[in-house]
Parts: sequence; structure tokens; C-alpha cells
Amino acid sequence: MSAWPSLAALLPVAERLGERDALAAWLAEQRGRVGDAGFAALFDGIDLPGVARIDFAHRHVRTGRGDLLGGIRFFGQDVARPFVEVVAHGLDLDRLRAVAAAEWAAFSPLALRLLVPPAVALPGDAALDMTVHAARMGAMAPPDGRARLGPIEPAEAHRLVVERHEAMEAALRRDVSPARLEDLERCAEHGILRAICAGGQTVGVLATEPGAVAFLSGDVVAEEVVAARFAGRGLAASAQGALAARGDPARPLVGTIHARNAASRRTAERAGRAEVLRYVFLPLPAGGGAPRPR
Repeated sequence: MSAWPSLAALLPVAERLGERDALAAWLAEQRGRVGDAGFAALFDGIDLPGVARIDFAHRHVRTGRGDLLGGIRFFGQDVARPFVEVVAHGLDLDRLRAVAAAEWAAFSPLALRLLVPPAVALPGDAALDMTVHAARMGAMAPPDGRARLGPIEPAEAHRLVVERHEAMEAALRRDVSPARLEDLERCAEHGILRAICAGGQTVGVLATEPGAVAFLSGDVVAEEVVAARFAGRGLAASAQGALAARGDPARPLVGTIHARNAASRRTAERAGRAEVLRYVFLPLPAGGGAPRPR
């Protein structure tokens, strides 16, 4: 990892959560996608003029001032909002922008995206995409008894998730997709799918499954919603506490939260899952800025 100076800032996060080896493994996985036709095939169905299928694979770009490891992505799977995912680099930010814009010029990317610690200094035109919240379950807030977890069928959970999604503000609803029924069925089979209950009623859904966010592995929050009429009472945080009390104290509970979703960010922090990382966009010289909602 010493070949990639940008990863030095991620090491303290990895070490705090016992994921130092996972950071190295994640980097190896990302490097394995360089020129990988199998990874490029994940973008089948996206046909762009002048772009070959292998162009969707990761690239290791070497320059006299430092290297860049990354690949093309599409915000919200919208081909009109391409950006460059920078996995690791050794460039100053101005040079990084110039190299990313030139290397992926065929895609006309609007921005590049970086994974950084919350306190890292960034230029004024940086735009937050989402925050990453994580904590070992044994270090989370203890359950307060106001919410409990109960059984729920995937179909009923999906109905509640869709209802809550429809009640979101329009800008957030465009960028955040509700968990699909098959996602919730998978959580029920391989992870945790539970109703959030309070006052004798089902007020929401909490679903997790084993997985990872970047190099942070553990139980990943796939969906967490509380019906709009029960929002603002701290029940989601209470449910996370109940979940953590049942789990392995050494295992992290990890999840991402959209930049606009301040309520979920407060919930995670109240439950003891601090912001440990963030994804940020930097606009590229020939692009129109970060891929924001339209």
C-alpha cells in the first residue's frame, strides 16, 4: 500500500476497526479489476459511441508525478451522469482532476469520486456524496427498550420500505432507491430482516446482511426505515441498539447514508455508529460538476 499515498489517510480507520488486513485485500481486489474483461462485463447493456467493452474495466494510470487506480461509474446507474471512481492515487488534487478527465475523456465524466476520512481538507468545490458509518457492535449504544425487533415477512417489509421511500423529499427520492423485494428476501435468508416494533405496533423495518462497504466488512445495513408518522422519536436508533445487543460485540455494523439524509445520519450517530469515511465528488475540468440530482 505504500505505493499509494492516498491510502495512508485510510489506515487509522482500518486499524481502529480491526480492518488493516481488509484494506490490503480490498486494494488487491481493486487492482485485479485492471483490464479485467469479467468486471467490464458487469456494464453490459451500456453502449456508448467510441467506447469498447474493456474500457469499463479499471485502469492503472502511470504519470511522472504519481499514479491513479480507478474506473468509470454512473451515478444512480444513469449513463448521463458518469464519474471516475478513484480507488487510490499519488497525485495532488489539481493533477488528479486533469489526469482523470483526460484518461476517461471518452465517457465525458462530470466528476471524480474519492473515499476519504471525515476530517480531510478538501477544496471548496467538493460535494458530499454519502457518509460511511461504522462501529463494533459491542461499542454501540446499549438498547433503551423503547423499540424491539420482531419477525416480518419480506413482502410486508417491502411494502413498508416503498411507502417510506414515497414519503421522502423529491431530491432524495431520485437518488436513493428502496431495497428490492429480492434484497429483503436475501436478508431474511442470509442476514437479518426484522420489524421495528414500538407500542404494540410495527413502525418500521431493519435489514442487514454480511458484506462490506469498501474495505470495511461486517453486517451491512441494507435497509432501515421508520414510517413517516413515527419518525422523530428515536426509534430507529433504539432498534439499532437492540440489534447490536444481539450481535457479536467484535463485529462492525456498517452502512452508507446519502448526503441529503440528515435524519439517518443523526440516527446512526445516536446509535453509536460514528461517521468514519465519506465519499466526495470533485468536478472535472471538462465536466459539468458533480453528478447532482436533476
